[in-house]
Amino acid sequence: TQSAYFARGSAQAPTFRLEHTAAPIVRETCLSNGLVPVPDFEFCLMWSGPGLRDGCYRDLHEFQRVNHFPGSTELTRKDSMSEHLNDMANTFGEDTFDFIPETFVLPEQGSLFLSAYRRTAGLWIAKPSNAACGRGIVIFRHLSSAVLPLTEPAVVSRYVERPLLIQGLKFDLRFYVCVTQYEPLRAYVFREGLARFASAPYSVDDDSLTDVYRHLTNYSINKSAPNFSENSCVEQDNYGHKWSLSALNKHLKCVGADVNLMWTRIMDLAVKTLLAVEPTIGQRTRKVLDHSGVCFEIYGFDVLVDDRLKPWILEVNLSPSMQAESPLDWQVKSSLLSDAFNLVGVCNADYKTIRNSRARAQILQARVAHRRMVQERGSFTGLGSEPGEKRRSPKRGGKASRSAVSNAPLVLDTLSEGQLKMLA
Repeated sequence: TQSAYFARGSAQAPTFRLEHTAAPIVRETCLSNGLVPVPDFEFCLMWSGPGLRDGCYRDLHEFQRVNHFPGSTELTRKDSMSEHLNDMANTFGEDTFDFIPETFVLPEQGSLFLSAYRRTAGLWIAKPSNAACGRGIVIFRHLSSAVLPLTEPAVVSRYVERPLLIQGLKFDLRFYVCVTQYEPLRAYVFREGLARFASAPYSVDDDSLTDVYRHLTNYSINKSAPNFSENSCVEQDNYGHKWSLSALNKHLKCVGADVNLMWTRIMDLAVKTLLAVEPTIGQRTRKVLDHSGVCFEIYGFDVLVDDRLKPWILEVNLSPSMQAESPLDWQVKSSLLSDAFNLVGVCNADYKTIRNSRARAQILQARVAHRRMVQERGSFTGLGSEPGEKRRSPKRGGKASRSAVSNAPLVLDTLSEGQLKMLA
């Protein structure tokens, strides 16, 4: 219970909680760094699989850390990400935001898609907007032979037909970006990541379009392939169907590719993608949270590089897998988590410090609620009026002026520090 937790004193080790997720690397990283698991919500760090309800954010004090921002699905849902990036392209020019393939949201933009489909020939790829692990993906050249995922919101995009290949295999890049705040935007790119390979030689022949082992690079799909090779030694990070990004960079340099140019383009893609959702997520965060610095997010960016070293964004993952599939996964993901936890400042606080923090939060919530009430009523509440002074109100059928509402007296402002502590 809360009282039992605080009774253990300020010497208690920092605590963590896993919520609706199986994340063994998160658990082991926390344990190896001295954090203790707790079943309740008196945690220092919480790692959740899905996003949290707004009420959960409002109950946080300033010394707690959670791994999601309110509204992060604006970036991680494929339809929302597409809409934000297209809005930015319309505002700043398509040449500036040319790293997303031509994409349409279904069913809303079905007629626009049909026009584009009839205008030019080529391959298309359809994906459910909120699915993961390659579920529901359809690649097609002719609509007559495709079964689109129209039972749920979906996106359909032009297929990148000329990806960069290694040993005849298609691959994508999974790199990680830790965002610690949105207003202003502050993000850190982890220097290591994973290159994930398809398990069958790439081909765009019509009879190969349904072969997921040729076209999809998801580990969850390719691990079932009969010839899939798992990395079994962290030192051999260029072996099998999953490499480290360091190993990929070394290979590309050996074959004469301009690795610096490729990564400059990828960093440009990452920054612009985050900027596209900064206003929306920032506004949502400001509305829900009383404290800055409580939320952080580790996004998994999936990027495909074509044969001209141009990166194309595929998707951004809200909760990238923290499973322990191989020694390479352990090495990359545990280092990622340790760096992220140091960045966000996971710390422990004693009962008195937390009590004062909660009191400040309650006072702030009361102020916000009072101002909102005054603005919604459009008149004075009469709080703080001098004895005998009549309560003022707007004329019949009118509304209070903006200046009058903003200058409405707030009773909390008149209380002393001792009274505020008693109120909390």
